[in-house]
Amino acid sequence: MTEAELIELWTRDRPMYEAWGHHVVSRVIERLRTKIAPLSADIFLRIPPKPRLKGDASLLEKAFYRKQYRDPYDDITDKVGVRFIVLLSDQIRIVEEAITDCDDWECSKDRDFEEEQQKNPIQFDYAAVHYVVRCRSDLLLADVAVRAGTPCEIQVKTILQHAYSELTHDTIYKPKVDATPLMLRTAAKSMALIEATNDYFLRVIEQVDQVVGSAKALTDELAPVYRERVGLEPELTRAEGLILEAYEAEAGADAVTRLRTLLDQKAYLVTQVRAKAATTLLYRQPSILLVYLLASERPTATKQKWPLTSDELRPVYVDLGSAFDNL
Repeated sequence: MTEAELIELWTRDRPMYEAWGHHVVSRVIERLRTKIAPLSADIFLRIPPKPRLKGDASLLEKAFYRKQYRDPYDDITDKVGVRFIVLLSDQIRIVEEAITDCDDWECSKDRDFEEEQQKNPIQFDYAAVHYVVRCRSDLLLADVAVRAGTPCEIQVKTILQHAYSELTHDTIYKPKVDATPLMLRTAAKSMALIEATNDYFLRVIEQVDQVVGSAKALTDELAPVYRERVGLEPELTRAEGLILEAYEAEAGADAVTRLRTLLDQKAYLVTQVRAKAATTLLYRQPSILLVYLLASERPTATKQKWPLTSDELRPVYVDLGSAFDNL
């Protein structure tokens, strides 16, 4: 195969690879949402994932100048690639589960930084998890036919690992630059610092969870009720934390049971929440259901402990038929 023939194939197939890359992103995020709920994928993933197609020159360089391929076109598996960037190393496994349990593709792991660390515990090097997913059967995606076996490379890494790879990958680990021993040692020290920083991040998260764990647990209980009754996906913001911090002690162990009873008795409240959620972020927080519950049970105390402005709380009392300004 000549360079011209390879580019001709690539020009023909580029729309197919782009459609496949978008489908991979969509399906991973779809499956990820169920694993991280009520947290949103936009918060969990630190950089919005999007498919990246190889440029013509990069494809030619890899096919003909960097490695001997039996088939210099079909054997290259990263003609389209996607990166999923998370904050912490233990979140990588959550993304991996979203990748490996999807029936749309056959999946193979090409690189695992944890396995490499176990084999070389004193070596600090480029770290990431790499998968190649191949379309399981012919698909039609947005009027684009995708052939069975079409590959997409997926990289899963922390934001610190991503920063490291952006710094070094085109300079130290590719033949465009002749890496000196000093460059390699400095890069290794950088990776060691990144691993240490990740460990400190994990400790901070553990300590924060000890403080806010009960409030997060309450969100975990409220979110399924919100999803089930309101029929919308929660969109968590800091308002959720402020509300739960204010009312956590008032909620009680059986808050969800009491909430379900209230919504059974006053089903119209669900309609009100759904309508307001279309235009008001506050009503997309699972905690708004707890506010309705407590406002119906202890209206005066609930008003006094409300952490936001009165104008935001007043509609809750109106929906409940309570005289907000007289409390």
